[in-house]
Amino acid sequence: MHTIKKAAELTGVPEHTLRAWERRYQLVEPSRTESGYRLYDDVAIARIRAMRDLVSAGWSPRAAAEESQRREPPTLAGAASRAALIAAAADLDGDTIARVLDEEFARGSFETVVDDWLMPSLSQLGRGWERGEVSVAGEHLASSIVMRRLANAYEAAGRSATGPTVVVGAPPGVDHELGLLAFATAARRAGLDTVYLGAQVPAEAWRDAASKVGAAHAVSSLHQRKDVARLAPVSDALAGLPGLQLWVGGRHQALVPPPWRPLGHSIGRAAEVLARG
Repeated sequence: MHTIKKAAELTGVPEHTLRAWERRYQLVEPSRTESGYRLYDDVAIARIRAMRDLVSAGWSPRAAAEESQRREPPTLAGAASRAALIAAAADLDGDTIARVLDEEFARGSFETVVDDWLMPSLSQLGRGWERGEVSVAGEHLASSIVMRRLANAYEAAGRSATGPTVVVGAPPGVDHELGLLAFATAARRAGLDTVYLGAQVPAEAWRDAASKVGAAHAVSSLHQRKDVARLAPVSDALAGLPGLQLWVGGRHQALVPPPWRPLGHSIGRAAEVLARG
């Protein structure tokens, strides 16, 4: 269960907006503590994320609320497998981590599993590390196995591109790339000609890659607040390339300055938006 402050952090929706959606559209019905504080379960968090993404895509708030309530909530099996992933990371049990990932990716489309299960699970893994429940070794083990799983999915998506070219990578000094590789995979599956550059890409390498492949889009990530400044050299290096649009995803994308534009918090929907041009 999550407080309204934590729910706002997990979904990127401000607390006052959460209260408004609850009051105006009956989006969720959080339980209450004895003191009257709201508590949100995983189903509520998923419903809020769904409405957030629909509103970002242009739906009216009322229509988005109705649609998000119609969608199937996360299953108990998904919650159980998330707990199993965290426990396996704590125990340094790589075989179980791999098995849980394979089982979850067999349940639905790549995009659905990434948005509804994998990214929330990785966030929970990070919180487990912060609380000391998962060691650095356990967190790195799980991340490396997830990275291999995503790399395999990226290669399996092939290169039968019909859409514009997009270069994807992390700015210099940033190692976080699981979300970026997940997006690159979804982008390939959506028909985009995707060039994945990886972590810690120097600014001049961004310009070289975008120029050589004639990229229409450059996509990076803002995982931590302190990384805002690290995007500036990249945008400076890419300035002047004709027709190139700069996009950023990640938890703190709302902080990004122009010319970067936020992609939204749904990897699958973001890939579809760029594929449609």
